[in-house]
Amino acid sequence: MKIFINSILLFVFTSTQAQQYVWTQKSNLPAIARYEAVGFSIGNKGYLGTGGNFNSGQVLSDFWEYDPLADLWTQKANVPGSARYGAVGFSIHGKGYVGTGWANNGGSALKDFYEYNPISNVWIQKANFLGSARYDAVGVDIDNYGFVGFGYSPLQNDLYIYVPIINQWTQRTDFPGAARQSLVAFSIDSVAYFTCGASNAVSYNDCWRYDPYIDTWTQMANFPGNPRYGSVAFKINNTGIVGGGLDGQTYFNDFYAYSATQNSWTPITSFPGGLRNAADAFSINNNGYLSCGKYQNNVYYNDLWELSEVTAMPEAAVVQPKVYFNKSNKTLTVTGLPNKRLTLKIFSLSGQLVFNQVFQSDNLQIPLQLNSGIYSYSIEGVGKILSGKFELL
Repeated sequence: MKIFINSILLFVFTSTQAQQYVWTQKSNLPAIARYEAVGFSIGNKGYLGTGGNFNSGQVLSDFWEYDPLADLWTQKANVPGSARYGAVGFSIHGKGYVGTGWANNGGSALKDFYEYNPISNVWIQKANFLGSARYDAVGVDIDNYGFVGFGYSPLQNDLYIYVPIINQWTQRTDFPGAARQSLVAFSIDSVAYFTCGASNAVSYNDCWRYDPYIDTWTQMANFPGNPRYGSVAFKINNTGIVGGGLDGQTYFNDFYAYSATQNSWTPITSFPGGLRNAADAFSINNNGYLSCGKYQNNVYYNDLWELSEVTAMPEAAVVQPKVYFNKSNKTLTVTGLPNKRLTLKIFSLSGQLVFNQVFQSDNLQIPLQLNSGIYSYSIEGVGKILSGKFELL
């Protein structure tokens, strides 16, 4: 039996698991570098399009699909209407939605909206956004609905709900905090969280919870990083991930994970790519993806990075070394070892030795190919350094 369930390899422990994250660079977007694009996912694919690059004097309408299994980009039908940047995008029930933004036709804010069908690769114009034309707004999907608000032209603090089944927009309760643009949002368990953004020269790090079913705003724990705008946000395993961006002078690469159940933020691995703001992001199968963005006045990006979870397997009485399992590449990793000759042994429940490897390193990465079952492991040198048990499903 393969050691996976629904293509996701799992370790199940009796001890508490800690979550850590790792960034991996993927294939670049095979198109012009840009910033202020839109991104969202539909099913097992990610989508990214529009944006601007003022080195080349271009505002864009191209649209691309990313397949994480093949690590491959495919160009799709262009977003209709004016080429734009600073638009919003989200997905509902297997369809994508893109609208608002700033046009290249002499410079004007937009309020048109379009629906994308990935099966037919066709765009259909939908009802215009109900609020004023704007750019650098924020869009987020919650259950079967889309929400768009904030943005500039001028600064806004409003919020609107879009119901795709009847193609209708309705205004909801205004945000009670400061009007702003270039903020981020993510949804967890039928509510949305909004954080960061800027109002003229003032940047923010407050975080607010919006419940669409009772139409109320509640202030939550502040985003712990510096106030900023032009960040990115996405969700991994029901955890909100926010980071990057700019405060007007300083670019940031720090990232944080938000637990809705605990109303708390935890720092995670910093972004290893180039500093930037106004990148875009989407989530596929509990991995997050970050692409594009701009640094200072003339550096634009078209790279793509994947953020995936690493599940830690701590021993109750042992702090170092540590054993991790990476779900993305199905690899057992041991860190914090003394750099001397050691032996890793894995035993079946019956006591049969099923894996034995001698190594000399302070870190170890091992692809596992074992049947399902309960196993024990030990790392031995002069005496036993680390041991424990796990179950493969």
